[in-house]
Amino acid sequence: MDETLRGQIDAWTEADEHDKVIDVLGRIQSEDRDFEEAGLLARAYNNLGEYEKALELLDSTGEEGTEDTNWNFRKGYALYFLDRYKEALACFNKADELTPDDEDTLDFIRSCNSHLPFRKRVQDFWKWFTDNEEGLARIVENRGQLESGDAVEFVTAGTNLINEDVHFNLGGDYEFTFSVEGSTHLFYLYPYVVSQLPAQFRDKWHFFPFNQGTDASFSFGMYGVNVDMAQVQVSAAYQEDINAFNINFYEEQLCSLEEAQSYNAYYIMMEIMLGEGLSYQYVGSVEKADAPLENSMKLPELKAYITDTLKAHDKEIFDNPQQVYTGYRFEPQESEELRFDVVAGSSCFQPLVADYYNGSEELFNRLNRFGAQAVFIAFPYENNEEGDGKKALDFRYELEDRLSEELLAPEGLGLLLGGAVGTGTCYIDLLLFDEPAFMEKIVPFLKDYPQYRFYLSDFRQGSDLCRLYETEDDETEE
Repeated sequence: MDETLRGQIDAWTEADEHDKVIDVLGRIQSEDRDFEEAGLLARAYNNLGEYEKALELLDSTGEEGTEDTNWNFRKGYALYFLDRYKEALACFNKADELTPDDEDTLDFIRSCNSHLPFRKRVQDFWKWFTDNEEGLARIVENRGQLESGDAVEFVTAGTNLINEDVHFNLGGDYEFTFSVEGSTHLFYLYPYVVSQLPAQFRDKWHFFPFNQGTDASFSFGMYGVNVDMAQVQVSAAYQEDINAFNINFYEEQLCSLEEAQSYNAYYIMMEIMLGEGLSYQYVGSVEKADAPLENSMKLPELKAYITDTLKAHDKEIFDNPQQVYTGYRFEPQESEELRFDVVAGSSCFQPLVADYYNGSEELFNRLNRFGAQAVFIAFPYENNEEGDGKKALDFRYELEDRLSEELLAPEGLGLLLGGAVGTGTCYIDLLLFDEPAFMEKIVPFLKDYPQYRFYLSDFRQGSDLCRLYETEDDETEE
């Protein structure tokens, strides 16, 4: 394209004079229009809301465009505003793959996932399961007789309806186990999937949200070595102040591997034995020993040792992180970001809280990829007199209970993750499984409390703040 013309088109675009771009580029015959010109014309149509025309142009250059960032972004943009969110998401994901971390692309990815909510994905999975249950049962009943690759491919067609990164194991006695594999956010998603198992299959199928653990010994092969679980020596020191165990391990072949391989293999073996939930909740640290351990036990004995030790210390045992709330305290800080005024809070998802304060969006984005939205409700309160903070805190607890019992749990809209109180604002932390449905329900729900102003924010710094509803007083003030 002529550089002068390109400069003029960019100037018109900057000035929102998209009709002039269309007038000039639209005069070029389609067979004479090159890839760049077609893309700029499609951009102009997108900017004027003529998405079907933009899509037609982009599809005509698809052979050249599939590996081009702008082409994928523009096609995703057109599809998004045509409410074709799944197709749009594929385009934006490709654009992100080609040019990572572009904020506009990431915002569209998040928005697409929000329009493809986790709750709906789970419903689609169980519909697929219901339609294919007989085939799944045959796979279980004929284990060892079918090609494992074919069986995995068949089941993956269903789990992909939730997300392409879902991992699972099929076992005897109609067992289906989702696997967390070190991805913390999945502890907060898979239990909901399992809870939605259709009633007609509950006497036959046994679904688990993560690996439950075992005390049976067997051989485990990885990185070119085969290790008998019973030959792995472990010692476990209980740290009551953090309610966790520091683990040491030794097995000659295992410890002869490169450092990263040795630890990775051991963690996998330990999670197989303990179960993913127990391992996540109660293993504080892991160290590889250089020589055989004294006063050690066999790895298959570790689970019983941990549970017996916890009971001996009168500790309740949890293997689901959703069940464990941990308190935290901060010194309030001056900041334009919300939550830096927090004095104290509690959460069953501490890594998400830590991510927020560290400026990381990793867990937020991982949840979003499954169609789940980590958010918090913020409401300012008067803190002028003694007792105002206690009054606001009591109200927060009341509101949390109502949200959980009346809105989130009954309709599968999400989880209450915790909350916090700041010097002038209270926060309620939520993981939404269906943000659009939640937004329809929350506004009339909060109108029971006209004395407060409620706002919603993504659980990440720099997020836009959404006022949940306007009161008559707000309109009067304007």
